[in-house]
Amino acid sequence: MNNNKIVGKKVGTISVDMYKETTTNTPFFYIKSENNDVLPISNIIEDMLKQY
Repeated sequence: MNNNKIVGKKVGTISVDMYKETTTNTPFFYIKSENNDVLPISNIIEDMLKQY
């Protein structure tokens, strides 16, 4: 049995890019949601990253 398979329909993709401000070295993030179906998860990621 192969347990490495993903079974289901792909809903969308969320991309997270991390940057650091050049003078203060403070991290910040750019989050891009492929569509509205993944937007709720994108919002959760954004809220969690604000705590970073």
